[in-house]
Amino acid sequence: MSHCEEKSCCEETSCHDEKAEKCHGEGDLMEHVMHMWKSAGCKAWQEVVTEILKEKIRKEYGAHLEKGADAFVASMGAGWQAKVAQAKAEVEFRKAVEKGILG
Repeated sequence: MSHCEEKSCCEETSCHDEKAEKCHGEGDLMEHVMHMWKSAGCKAWQEVVTEILKEKIRKEYGAHLEKGADAFVASMGAGWQAKVAQAKAEVEFRKAVEKGILG
């Protein structure tokens, strides 16, 4: 059994780079193809489970998460406005210093 087959699909080893030959011993084509199918199958299962969980989480907690998202966006907006105000103040300060020095 190769190093790649010893790992579960959730502990996947990438064998699609320069280490592919080493990963599959002497570069057995069928071993490589089988690994790709198994890897893709595991990834597909994980994606389906993730989609199902996302649907259920949205259904159960969506309203709460929306409120949290609104609070986050409002906070980010306030932070952005503060940064813009600070940048404007720095520009005005620079202009005043330049005017004072250069006339």
